[in-house]
Amino acid sequence: MRIRRPATAPSAGPLLAAAIEWLHRMPAARLTATALALLSLIAVADWATGRTVSMAVGYLLPVFLAAAAGGRSSTTVAAISALTWSGVEYGTQLDPYPNELIPVWNLVSRFAVLWPVGALVSHQALRLAEEQDLSRTDLLTGLPNARAFREAAEEEIERMRQTGRPLTAAYVDVDGFKAVNDTHGHATGDAVLAAVGRVLRRSLGSDARVARLGGDEFAVLLPGSTREDSLEVLRELHDRLLDGTAAWQPRVGFSVGAVTFTEPPRSAADLVEHADRVMYDAKRHHRNTVRAETAELAA
Repeated sequence: MRIRRPATAPSAGPLLAAAIEWLHRMPAARLTATALALLSLIAVADWATGRTVSMAVGYLLPVFLAAAAGGRSSTTVAAISALTWSGVEYGTQLDPYPNELIPVWNLVSRFAVLWPVGALVSHQALRLAEEQDLSRTDLLTGLPNARAFREAAEEEIERMRQTGRPLTAAYVDVDGFKAVNDTHGHATGDAVLAAVGRVLRRSLGSDARVARLGGDEFAVLLPGSTREDSLEVLRELHDRLLDGTAAWQPRVGFSVGAVTFTEPPRSAADLVEHADRVMYDAKRHHRNTVRAETAELAA
């Protein structure tokens, strides 16, 4: 007989981290504006309820929202929140303060509570962002990795559905890379891959997405690019890759397969599969070349 373990609720730590991570994905300006709007609502509620209902926790929420963006706006929002909190208290105070310094002390005390909360949440948001970047970055080349490329591909496919613009995906394979590793060792092979990463990063426009998928395989996304446009771009990229790796012997080459979609592919996996197939066609027919097709031809 199996003994059923009682269900346990998830701890507050992971839940808090998940909330910060979700909020951090939103634009910082939107988070700050939302925080200020929320602060206005809390101030109105605090004024309406007077001293019968405490809104102390409420004044923390705008600071939390602003801090989740990971910037410095949390300090500003903390100051505004402390001022608003003290202002509402001052406005609803029925009896005069025994000492004129009491409102000042209350203001400073509230800021001293709100600001550290914002600083801690902001630090956590930045740390989570750094961890996310590392999990999506290839450490050898500094390029996005396969996981990041799949996410970028899904984003571009969704954008393609909305705009109707074409999308070209290219698969780049380093020809002769095994010979470099066998001749000079893995350190030299790593240097070649790092050089490829530098060329890819510097040679393409800001709209292009590049990534190292693993081993000696790289990928490129060219949003809005037709087959003819992408062929021109990739041929120039091919020449730059050859120049950028000319210092190593034996020389390496690059087989590039590109497929242009005029209709959105089903998924990122489908997109990569098409480009991979065209690249291997290029390797079979003539290595160290660029081959481009449309999705209909590649299907």
